[in-house]
Amino acid sequence: MKIALVHRRFTTNGGTERYIVGLTRWLVAAGHEPVVLCNEVRDDLRTEPGVRFVHLPMMRPTPFLKLTSLWRSTTRTLASERWDAVMGFGRTGGHQLFRAGGGSHVAALRREHPFRRWISPADWLEAAIDRRAVQTARICIANSELGARGLRQDYGATRVEVVYNGVDLERFRPDPTRRAALRAELGIQGPLALFVGNGFRRKGLDVAIAALPRGWTLGVIGNDPPGESTQTVRFLGGQREPERFLQAADLLVLPTRYDPFANVCLEAMACGVPVLTTPWNGAAEVLPEPWMVVDGIAATRAAWGRIEPGGQNTVLGARCRAVAEEFTRERSYSRAFDLLVEAARQR
Repeated sequence: MKIALVHRRFTTNGGTERYIVGLTRWLVAAGHEPVVLCNEVRDDLRTEPGVRFVHLPMMRPTPFLKLTSLWRSTTRTLASERWDAVMGFGRTGGHQLFRAGGGSHVAALRREHPFRRWISPADWLEAAIDRRAVQTARICIANSELGARGLRQDYGATRVEVVYNGVDLERFRPDPTRRAALRAELGIQGPLALFVGNGFRRKGLDVAIAALPRGWTLGVIGNDPPGESTQTVRFLGGQREPERFLQAADLLVLPTRYDPFANVCLEAMACGVPVLTTPWNGAAEVLPEPWMVVDGIAATRAAWGRIEPGGQNTVLGARCRAVAEEFTRERSYSRAFDLLVEAARQR
């Protein structure tokens, strides 16, 4: 099948972006012809075997021009060729199947700014384009029940299928040798917790720091401007190999204010690392223990006290790995492909 995959970027910096790269490789291996329509391609990914890229022009001076020009260029480009199926991932149109990995922008605003009574023009436009993308698709995919509820309630989606994310179980796995090496490299002797994510405020870094127990070190991975590192809070910047750090950790703490499904939670569990996160993260739906789902500083600190250092070497770490093994990438991609074929056949 000749399949158009539409998103602004083709890279691995971000959960949706990593999903698209993995899906294109899965489609090529299955004998299909994926064509990626995008505005940006990371240099080292331009020679992906079996993948053709089509550039989508986009004007950048203002959010309004950026979003509207991308929508228009996508519509024109899709109309210029014949496609067996079209799958979209972002604020573009013309999809038969739309994977809303970011959930509802309206729900995110409610969680991040609960006392704000107005919406900025840029936020209004993003929500309007999201709503249009959802309502014009034949089938929508959400990556959690949390995300699906937002699409139905805020955008009026009529058919939403939940397809949980998958994880690379070979890349993200327990590795005692790498654990010891990285801890020595970082000079970590006691228990190590990680916070991983871009958008520190939305992801709840302030809560993670406030709840940090005595004796623990918190490593912060993300591309936001770093704070000042201390003996207990270490800002490590963005990392292309997050698995190295997860393999060295005893805990992933992600007190996010809204996240339809934070991939890093599944990646941590695949490394045998327990996770603490909030009910506002769709990944909470797959955690092995209800007490791992927390909300607020006090609850996070109390649950943190139940974590036994040792990561993959603990009973809980082994249970986390067992749960992650149920969520393979192949299973996720296969279900998405089945829905894409169904959507393409609808008239």
